[in-house]
Amino acid sequence: MSPSNNVYLDTVFLINFTMDFFILWAAAKLGRLRTSFKRLCLGAFIGALYSVMIFFPYMPFVTTFLVKVLCSLIMVLVTFGFINFRRFLKSAAYFYLVSFIMGGAVLGSIYLFDNNPDFIETWNGIAVNAINFKTAWLLVGLIIAIILGLWGASYIRKNLQQGPWLVRVYIELFNNFIEVDALVDTGNQLNDPISKEPVMVIEHKKLAAVLPPELIKMLDKKELPPLDEQINALAGSPWTTRVRLIPFSSLGNQNGMLIGIKPDKVKIKDGDKIYFNSKVVIGIYHLKLCPQGTYQALVHPDMLTRE
Repeated sequence: MSPSNNVYLDTVFLINFTMDFFILWAAAKLGRLRTSFKRLCLGAFIGALYSVMIFFPYMPFVTTFLVKVLCSLIMVLVTFGFINFRRFLKSAAYFYLVSFIMGGAVLGSIYLFDNNPDFIETWNGIAVNAINFKTAWLLVGLIIAIILGLWGASYIRKNLQQGPWLVRVYIELFNNFIEVDALVDTGNQLNDPISKEPVMVIEHKKLAAVLPPELIKMLDKKELPPLDEQINALAGSPWTTRVRLIPFSSLGNQNGMLIGIKPDKVKIKDGDKIYFNSKVVIGIYHLKLCPQGTYQALVHPDMLTRE
């Protein structure tokens, strides 16, 4: 680097923090990895701090391959936690996948469209320290991350999964156990508006053994009665404190409302993998979800994150 070139560490830190945050966010979405906003910020902070450390003159060891890998693994550990070794490797794999895709997109754009690129080096697969790093290249990386996070998982699943993605679901409700076949709906973004917990939709007939008979009779009708009448049918039952109202939109019903209930626990079996969920809401649907009866519930993809 020539003496005339100035590097502003606050700018380097901010760029790397932003890019690392969206790398981790996209990896979480792509791999259905459970995390939180605070964990994402902490992981991005570690990556950004490392990018600044390379400018310290008496710390040449930070640029070695081992330290780079160690830093990235610490970021993954802090962001996604450690459940088991296989889960940790999966988290790291998605982190590197997103990093290389974003890094390739940014560097490729710079080489193609910038007549005079001036690099120092790339870190963490995407965090770029450049003398003349333009905002446009940062936006390229962010756009790629958003595309991966919002649509990447659905695209991969649709192209790699042969046939519908079916799982077996076990629901515990007041010491009653219900088993259903469910479709993992990768496009499902239905969440409880208050708790933000994912919503699993289930046909009402599968809950006939535990819900009040009055409510089941209402749901058996093709034309549903008003929502307040459905709620009143739960009055005096143990469900009173567990009722949730879930707004939804679908073809022909842009302002729909589902009655939701809070279960004790939900277990999902996907092949040899088992996922447990307690932070989930069950939306009760009055029609058949599959005309052929192949499945009786729709599982939110975020429910397949805790083994």
